[in-house]
Amino acid sequence: MRTATIVPARYHPTDVRRFDGNPFIEALPPLPATRDTFLIQLSNYPDKPTDALRRKSEIVRMMEVNALTEIVYPFPDYEKPAIALASMLRETYIARNPLNAIDMQRRHALATSEKDGLPFPPDWRSSAKGHCIIAVSGMGKTTFADAFLLRYPQVITHTSYHGRRLTCQQITYVMLRVPHDATLKSLCLQFFSEIDRLLGTEYFRSANSVRNISPMVELMNRVATSVSLGLIVIDEVQHIRSASGKNSELMLNLFSEILERIGISLFLMATPALDTSLLTNVHNTRKSVSDGFSKLSPMSKNSPEWIDFTDTYWDHTYVKTKTRLTKSIRQAWYDASAGNTAFAVLSFLLTQRNAIGGVEIVDEAGFNRTLNTDMAILGPAIQALRSRKHAKMAEFDDLLFGSEYEFLMKQLQVDFPAPPISQEEFDDISNQERSTKPPHQTRPRVPRKAASSPMPPPEDPLKRAGKGRR
Repeated sequence: MRTATIVPARYHPTDVRRFDGNPFIEALPPLPATRDTFLIQLSNYPDKPTDALRRKSEIVRMMEVNALTEIVYPFPDYEKPAIALASMLRETYIARNPLNAIDMQRRHALATSEKDGLPFPPDWRSSAKGHCIIAVSGMGKTTFADAFLLRYPQVITHTSYHGRRLTCQQITYVMLRVPHDATLKSLCLQFFSEIDRLLGTEYFRSANSVRNISPMVELMNRVATSVSLGLIVIDEVQHIRSASGKNSELMLNLFSEILERIGISLFLMATPALDTSLLTNVHNTRKSVSDGFSKLSPMSKNSPEWIDFTDTYWDHTYVKTKTRLTKSIRQAWYDASAGNTAFAVLSFLLTQRNAIGGVEIVDEAGFNRTLNTDMAILGPAIQALRSRKHAKMAEFDDLLFGSEYEFLMKQLQVDFPAPPISQEEFDDISNQERSTKPPHQTRPRVPRKAASSPMPPPEDPLKRAGKGRR
C-alpha cells in the first residue's frame, strides 16, 4: 500500500487563464511544456548492469535481475491519457474554487445540511471530466496510472493563499478497485477507507452503518467536499459485468453522481470485457468518457515500438555473456509474449533467471524453454493475443486465473486486489427495489444513525471567514 505524501501548499503560476486564482489548481505541480515531456516524466530506468556486475556471483545477479520490474517504458499510447489526467485534475477544481462565492455557498449548505436556510446553489455546475482507458491485462494500465500520479502529492495542506486565510486539506486523488462481485457497497466503503488511511479520520465507521444507496452517496458528497478531492481512479471496471441484477446500471449511475453532483473527475480503467456493460447505458457512457477514452494495444511484431522496447530491456541483461539482440531472439521473445508488456517482461526475467548459473546466455532456445515450462499456463492467453480477434481479446482475462498465474504475476511485483471490504449489499438492492434512475434526484438527508457518528463535518467556509449570509 502506497504511503501518502502530505505537503504544504506551494502555489505556482499556471499560465492558463481559467486556472489562475484557484489555490487548489495552483498548488498542483507545474504542467510540462511539451507532449514529449509528459512521456519522459512517466519513464523510469534503473542503472544498467555493468560488465563487472555480470561477473559477480550467481546469487547477487539473481537479486539484481529483479530490477527489471522497476523499468517503466513510456509507450507513445501513454501520451493521450497522461494529458487527459493532467487536465482532469485541474478542470475538476474550476467549479470548486474555495474563494468563489458560489462554491462557498455550496460548501456551507453541505456543512449545515441547509438547516439555516442557505440552500445549495441551484446554478452550481460541475466541471469534472471522465476518461476511460481500455486494455487487456498486462498492458500497463495500472503502471501508467501509478507512474503519472507519483508526481502528485496525494494530500496538500493549505493555510493561507497570498495573505488570505485558507485552512483546509486537499486530497488530489484516490485509487479504488471494483470488486470481483461488483458489490456496490464494497466499492463505496473503499472510498471511505482510503480517506481514513490518508487523513487518520473515521469516516468508514460512519459509512459502514448506512444501509441504502442515497444516503451513502450523500455521505460521499459531504466527505469529498470536506477533503476537496480532485480525482477518483477506478480500476477493474470490467467487473461490472459480474454484477447481479441491475447492479451494473446502479454502479454506472454512481459514476454519474461522482462526476455531475459531487463534481469529482473520474478515470476508469478496464479490459475489453467492459464494452458490453458500457454500451447498455449510452447516457452514462457519454459521461464516463466526457474527456475521451484511450486504448492500449499489444505491440505488433517487428514494429518500431517492439524493437525499441526490446532494445531498452536488452540493456538490462545480467547473464555473463551478453550477446547482440538478433532478429531470431527477438522473434522468440515475441512468441513468448505476443506483444503483451507484462508477458514480455516476465519471459525476459524468467529466461535470465534460468540462465544464471547455467548456460549464462539469453537466446531463442532460452525463451522457448521458458514459454513451454514456466509460462505454459499462459499458453491459451498468448494464443488469444496472437489472434488479434476482438472476441478472443474480450475473453483474454477469463484465461488468466489460478494460483499458478498469480505466482507468475507476483514475479513482476503485481499486487492482486484484496477481498471485498464488505460482502453485504445495500438494502434497497437486496430487497429488489431497484431503479433505472440515478441513486437520487433530490438531496436526501443522511439517516440519524449515520449523522450521529463521530464524523467531522465538511468545512464551512462562511464560518471560517467570519461572514454572515450573503
